[in-house]
Amino acid sequence: MATGAKSHDVEVDAREALLFDEPSQASGALADFVLVLWHGAGGDVTERSLTAVARAFADRGALAARARFPYRVAGRRAPDRMPALIESARAAVESVRTRPETRGRRLVLGGRSMGGRVASLLVASGFAADGLLLLSYPLHPAGRRDKLRDAHLPQVCCPMLFVTGDHDSLCDLGILRSVIAKLGRRATLSVFPGADHGFRRVPPGEVARVAVDWAEHIAAA
Repeated sequence: MATGAKSHDVEVDAREALLFDEPSQASGALADFVLVLWHGAGGDVTERSLTAVARAFADRGALAARARFPYRVAGRRAPDRMPALIESARAAVESVRTRPETRGRRLVLGGRSMGGRVASLLVASGFAADGLLLLSYPLHPAGRRDKLRDAHLPQVCCPMLFVTGDHDSLCDLGILRSVIAKLGRRATLSVFPGADHGFRRVPPGEVARVAVDWAEHIAAA
């Protein structure tokens, strides 16, 4: 897979498969972390909350990568089927792991909406990770609260952070609270009042702060 230049300084190539945010310091609180994030079904790696989270991790010493699914690299809008998305996510992480500086670092996977769902399915299948960061997790299709996407979550053994809004049409908050209660202490919930699925009313820096605080708790533990 292609790798991008440091995203702080250059325009993002729309066909780049991996966009890296390089660590800004060697001894930050997250210096032993690698973060890989995927975009939502209709979104891209330039989405503002993904960008903010990746840069916040990098500012604390982590190597952060934002990964495009192959359909987006090819310029298509419609996502591939889930098995293909999961395998492409596996390949993306393996590509990131070829970098020598990632050896021995803890791995956090996640993303926005569908990207987070794909990451969770990858980890539930047995792919080892130290944390799962789920931004606007799509718990169910819009208007279909009877069609939950939670059956695989009990198979995830690492810490999970769900960041959601209480006006998310793809994630009924009451149902999500019930799902998280069943997952126990490994699952953490952070809710932004008034926020919809796109976090349009949420400053990106606040999403990044919540994610970093959670990761630093993992680091301290």
